[in-house]
Order: sequence, then structure tokens, then C-alpha cells
Amino acid sequence: MLLFDWKKIYDTAQGNIVTCNQIMSMLIKAELPKNKYDPLYKFSHKNFVGSSFLVHPDVLLYHSYKYTQREIAIYYALASIRNYGEYLATGKTSLDSLHCPTPLTLITDNRLLAVDEQDIYFRYEEVTETIH
Repeated sequence: MLLFDWKKIYDTAQGNIVTCNQIMSMLIKAELPKNKYDPLYKFSHKNFVGSSFLVHPDVLLYHSYKYTQREIAIYYALASIRNYGEYLATGKTSLDSLHCPTPLTLITDNRLLAVDEQDIYFRYEEVTETIH
């Protein structure tokens, strides 16, 4: 599980979705910059911890090559709206569609999200662990 603050990430990246995704990748991998010339260096001294959460961020990162930067950034942004307390109490990983700040018609083309009248489901948050 990853706890993050999407507003801090978005503000630090100045709204650039590629940079937002770079920061998220750095957080998910717990990656440190190789040297001071590494593009991650300017973000490595900031604290991006918050109350937004991703249950399986590594699975999304593993499959990220299949999706556009925009789709991934929207996934992170909408995931950041979910209530962490509700997740702890009930295990709910979907977002109530009433909490979505944009019309649902604008996000229906995102392959990472499944939208119905009541909830927005996150493709890689519903992953279940298998026991071998």
C-alpha cells in the first residue's frame, strides 16, 4: 500500500502529467536518484506522504506500458479522492461516482477505470492475492 498526497505531487509537477507519473513511479519503487543530475533528484527531498492511497501500486506500474500517461494520471487523481477511513473500515476500493469532480462521460474512455451509475472501479485495485 502507498499513501501519497496527490495535490502536492500535482503542484510540484506544475500540472505536467508526465512529471506527476515520474514522481509516482519514484514513490512506488522507493527509488533514489543516482546522482544530482538525475531528473528525480529535485523531487527526492520532498515529502509526498498524505492520506490518499493505492492498494496495489506496483501492479499498475508493472502494466503501465499498456496505457497512456493521461490514463495513468487520471487513475492516480481519482484514486486520491477515495476515503482512506472507509477503506480501513470496509475494504472498499471503489470511488462513489457522486464524489467524482468531472462528468462521468469524460472518464469512460479510460481503460484503467470501470464506471457504472454508482461507482468507479479501479482496474488494479481489485487484484486479489493467490496462494500457491
